[in-house]
Amino acid sequence: MGSSRRDSFYAAADLYFRQHEPGAQINRDKRTLADVIAHVNAGAAPALRIIIVSHANEEGNLGFSVDAADLRRDTRRGDRKPRIEFKELRDAVAGGALPIADVAKIDGSTRVEIRGCNIGRSTRMLDALDQAFGGATQVTAPTHKQEYSARSGGRGRPRVTDEALFQYSIEDPGHPTVSSADRGARFRAKYPDVPARLWPALLAAARERHVKRKAYEWTGVNPPADDAASVFARLGTNRMFPARRGWVVTYKGRTTVGDNWRFEVQADRVTSTASETRTSFVQTAIPPDGAVLREREMADSGRPDAADWTVVDRIVGRRLVRTVYAEHTEWVINRRIVGASGTAHPPMTDPTFFGQSTFTPTVAPNPPSP
Repeated sequence: MGSSRRDSFYAAADLYFRQHEPGAQINRDKRTLADVIAHVNAGAAPALRIIIVSHANEEGNLGFSVDAADLRRDTRRGDRKPRIEFKELRDAVAGGALPIADVAKIDGSTRVEIRGCNIGRSTRMLDALDQAFGGATQVTAPTHKQEYSARSGGRGRPRVTDEALFQYSIEDPGHPTVSSADRGARFRAKYPDVPARLWPALLAAARERHVKRKAYEWTGVNPPADDAASVFARLGTNRMFPARRGWVVTYKGRTTVGDNWRFEVQADRVTSTASETRTSFVQTAIPPDGAVLREREMADSGRPDAADWTVVDRIVGRRLVRTVYAEHTEWVINRRIVGASGTAHPPMTDPTFFGQSTFTPTVAPNPPSP
């Protein structure tokens, strides 16, 4: 799903699959999920395996776009890189933005395999991909970093290629303190096939990766509190209606007007010749509820349970900045995955190294008998 001329990951993968899957149809010109589905639909025979090689990450993001329109948007904004996030794919599937998968070409015998770093950790994304491919198949993807390599085989010999998984890891939501003893125990328990003699050097190479990511930020006028003192201070009633001139100021309360709050103040005074009443208002947009923002961002996340989600408010002058953060910590050993034999090519059924979709299509009930 990327250019082998510009990216060594795709270049090595291209050579690897040409060597190890000689009977496969290898496509290098597809750049969207819609392209892939349309291509399989147009095939002369059902697909047994659909292997998609793409950059990816543990949040469930893939390094290509949903369709042509999404590709144009991706390449014109932000970092200008194609990308599918979970919420994009979820909404595209629900909204019918993708070609309908031909059940004669993609059925229960078809297996979709994503070869991209860590995306197998996001079951939500795998389920969305499963639905995009019609719901009858199963999608499998690695939960570790995916690597391809190519090296010289010697004079006159073809290059030697390999596919491997990298980076042992353990992870936690938030930023907890993990002792070295607990860290070692967790690594050993997660990877029991690693020979015991290798663990001292591996654990010494473990490095912490702590990320507190800004998921969403809202900025608007900071509304005063719903009390007289706050509203009076915001309006400056002591200057507008000074008591020495006979003014008596009353807070009339807060009302909702559309998407705004209106805070009303009434000022009255009686002079020797007449009585006078004035009304003043403060009106501000209603800030979005922090708990609602948090739940929305979790609903849109490919891995809501992997992070600690918090809402933080900052007051900048008279502006309120309300931010939703997702915090996550991972301990990573940046080494090639090895087993008891010294090499590791775990089966795709191993849940430590591969995630699988869990989507089950809804079967319509049979109509009642006459």
